[in-house]
Amino acid sequence: MDSRIHVCIVTSNHPVDDVRVYHKFARTFVREGFRVTWIGPDYQFTGSTLCREDGIDFHLFPHVGGKLGRLLAHRRLHRNALTVPDVDVFYAPDPDSAPVAVRLAKRGNSRVIFDIHEMYQSAMVRHWVMGPLARIAGSVVHQQILRTCSQCDLVIGVSRAVLEPFKETVTERLILRSCAPAYFAQGLPADVCHASRDTFTVMHGKVHLSRGTTTVLKALQLARKQLPRLRSIMFDMSSASADDCEREAVRGQAAALQIEDVVDLRASVSLPEMPDILRTCDAGLIAYGRELGTNSLPNRLFEYMAAGLPVIAPEYSTEIYRILHADRCGVTADFENPSSIAAAIVELARDPDRCREMGRKAREAFERRHNWEVEVRPLLNRIRTWISHE
Repeated sequence: MDSRIHVCIVTSNHPVDDVRVYHKFARTFVREGFRVTWIGPDYQFTGSTLCREDGIDFHLFPHVGGKLGRLLAHRRLHRNALTVPDVDVFYAPDPDSAPVAVRLAKRGNSRVIFDIHEMYQSAMVRHWVMGPLARIAGSVVHQQILRTCSQCDLVIGVSRAVLEPFKETVTERLILRSCAPAYFAQGLPADVCHASRDTFTVMHGKVHLSRGTTTVLKALQLARKQLPRLRSIMFDMSSASADDCEREAVRGQAAALQIEDVVDLRASVSLPEMPDILRTCDAGLIAYGRELGTNSLPNRLFEYMAAGLPVIAPEYSTEIYRILHADRCGVTADFENPSSIAAAIVELARDPDRCREMGRKAREAFERRHNWEVEVRPLLNRIRTWISHE
């Protein structure tokens, strides 16, 4: 009989190469000597096969896209999970997979961890339901998550903001920010604004026209008037199932704004490939409007810091601002205003000494306290304490 702690990841929506769920949680569990099972849909963001080499036991079911596929996924999830015996801990990163984990845990006296890393009851609901019904749908989702939280052994969240709406029913909670893995800081940091560079390169990240990309494109047009040698690296949402319409729309907007030479649009890459790409940049953007940006604390912030890049982030993001202010490693802008974004880009590009100093401080802060290996330790200790007392 396998005596290792058995963690079963149950997800209705996350791909097998998801940054937070796979590259951080799943791989950490494996490295810590846990037995890991993954139950979820069979799809991924990139074409990488690395996710099948970690010793994780995958139980995958066919992925059906769209809203209907998401609604039906929890049934397949439950059916597949019933075949997995001897689970010590269920880890669920979705509001619809967590109730499945709760039901399964009751059968075998297992523990349940619910990972909340989106504002499901507000910003996410509005992508499903439009108009006045969004408020009603948000209230329903909020009540469902409250009930689920009350039945879990531990609720973790990516930030204080995402956990706050559910604190009244949470018995135990833990904040685990989506810090980048320590290997992001291996080797030399980005050579920010070096004299040998004739182009100022900003990382935008994955394109999403309804989540900031359109505004960024307009900002790049304005900034290029003052910075003739400007470039922005962008990525498709995925290489395996990229939305051709979205990609072509980005290219069309860039052409209309006459900045095709500025936009470097690439196929999506796996997380381990990102550090080398980030080291070619001079600054990193977090391009969320107020809907997503106010309470956001995304992966990219910590990836930029690990690479030694100064950060340009939304001025209304409380969580991000707290870090930028404390570690003096970035500037802010209104990411719903192209002129404000352009001004921040130009401000950094024209002050290379300040830009480099912010990058240096970002890297130091990441190595001290903003890396995943430091962040995840309390969770690992909690799991081992549970099992040792049983």
